[in-house]
Amino acid sequence: MLDPKSSDPILSVDKLTKQYGTFRALDECKLTVNENSIFGLLGPNGSGKTTLIRCLLGYLKPTSGKASIQGFDCCTQSLEVRQRVGYLPAEPKLFRLMRGRDCIDFFTSMHPRGNKTAALQYADRLALDLNRRVAFMSTGMRRKLSICCVLGCPSPLMILDEPTENLDPSVRFTVIELIQELHDQGSTIILCSHILSEIESLCDQVGVLRQGKLVRTARLDEVRTTHLLRAQIDPNTQLGSLPEGIQVLELQDQNILLELAGTLDHYCQWISQSRLRNIRLELVGLRGLYEQYHQPNGNTPKEPNEV
Repeated sequence: MLDPKSSDPILSVDKLTKQYGTFRALDECKLTVNENSIFGLLGPNGSGKTTLIRCLLGYLKPTSGKASIQGFDCCTQSLEVRQRVGYLPAEPKLFRLMRGRDCIDFFTSMHPRGNKTAALQYADRLALDLNRRVAFMSTGMRRKLSICCVLGCPSPLMILDEPTENLDPSVRFTVIELIQELHDQGSTIILCSHILSEIESLCDQVGVLRQGKLVRTARLDEVRTTHLLRAQIDPNTQLGSLPEGIQVLELQDQNILLELAGTLDHYCQWISQSRLRNIRLELVGLRGLYEQYHQPNGNTPKEPNEV
């Protein structure tokens, strides 16, 4: 997996805001995606992912802020942007009267980087019947066809929104392989998925959207070594200045929740001297990181600075 720190940004978003009346679908969103990376964009429905993508592609005009892809402004130079971006929407629309083979021929012939041979090979690997008309395809078959059409037109930046939706497990594994191969061939990938295991297996960096804000970005190698420390603390105990890498997530009564970034050996001495009681440690992982901002019960967790 390539190191995104070694590359220049392919996508830059600065204080991007999209407002409908009093509702903010995007709220001063900031994001940087480096070339040669696979970036996972996380968030439940309604968190702003689709609005962000549509602003990047020039389909929506932002209320304020700016975004650029390969140096081209997403609002004022949207044609140049779309020439450099491949996009698989969450709900793609295909010509219902066309056969699968005709759809592939149509999309790859229109795109300057269209590769019909590659798209047909993808269809073969996905066991897709290209002789069937789109109108008579199942939801999963139409998803496969959309993947073939989009991946058959490789671009510097590929935005894939729920690429494995409605696919059975064996086909999901094949799609993940295709995405990894596309990345190995030089494309930068932005992957939106509700399946955290897919994000964890493919991505080198993730961002979490909540209520239109990008509330957290993290490298996956850091997430895999980050721990949560739950403990009790005496009311009169002063923690003092915390070592670098420790963040207070919650402090209620005598209960404290800390996030420890990096391996535990950096914090052993501090923990032994902290006078914390009933210490419990758990590896965060991607699910733990996600649930810090989106809890399963639908409650909104506190921001760290709200403690």
